[in-house]
Amino acid sequence: MLNKILIYLGIWFLRLISWLPMPIMRLLGTLLGLLAYVLVRKRRNIGLINLRLCFPEKSEAERRQILRKHFCELFIISLDYGLMFGASEFRMRRLIKYRNLDNLKQYYEKRPVVMLAPHFLALDIGGNRTTMDFAGLTMFSPQRNAYFSERVKQARMRFFIHNGGEVISRQEGLRSIIKKMKQKKWPFYYLPDQDMDETSSVYVPFFAHHNCATLDTLPKILKLSDAVVISMATYREGNHYVIEFGEAWQNYPTGNLLADVAFMNRQIETMIMKHPEQYLWMHKRFKTQPNMERGKLYENC
Repeated sequence: MLNKILIYLGIWFLRLISWLPMPIMRLLGTLLGLLAYVLVRKRRNIGLINLRLCFPEKSEAERRQILRKHFCELFIISLDYGLMFGASEFRMRRLIKYRNLDNLKQYYEKRPVVMLAPHFLALDIGGNRTTMDFAGLTMFSPQRNAYFSERVKQARMRFFIHNGGEVISRQEGLRSIIKKMKQKKWPFYYLPDQDMDETSSVYVPFFAHHNCATLDTLPKILKLSDAVVISMATYREGNHYVIEFGEAWQNYPTGNLLADVAFMNRQIETMIMKHPEQYLWMHKRFKTQPNMERGKLYENC
């Protein structure tokens, strides 16, 4: 009961604080981020390991600068998550804009689409915004706390209610997703950049690190659904957010699984370099390594 009350109060705090003027939100988030960079040693070390593996050509000072900015963006964007739980449709449309929307619209409801959405900090804000205008599919992993899990699911669905779309539990697997993609020609909001151990993964480069365990699921989804891939990233730009859609990938997949997964990672790299500080660097992206105990790269964190 206490956890439920704390979660309820936390969500209401985010909803209330999201009404503050944007410059104040940015200042508050920056101060909290800088404080966390100093105090949260474990996550700072994880981020630095990731950045060293990805950008060995950069100096240590440059990598630390990226990570400091990342901590600031994390708190700035986290404070804005109150928008998901209660902001009006008018306010969401005013604060969150589209870029290159025609790249999606030309396929919407004509052919299945995989909206490839890597782990940028504002991915849920962007995903929530698109449900105002498009029906679609997304997967949901239940959280440990059932009440929190249900509130997050409700936030993701609150605009789906008006125009269709479904949030499908990860336990149902991809078969249900693919079936609905083919039947309804709905886009699927897919997060591809997770380390799920060697199961359904292959080792391909990610930036300068050559052994990144990467899900090989995307080419399989496309083969079964006849979908097209359109990258999607939500960036914070000043006092607004921008959802940027890439062009549809041509002649993909090729049938060469390793080459196709490596190509996906290169596309993600291009997206990251537009705003590198907004990618989720504190995730243990390289936890699985060949011929190495899982998590060993992070054992001193």
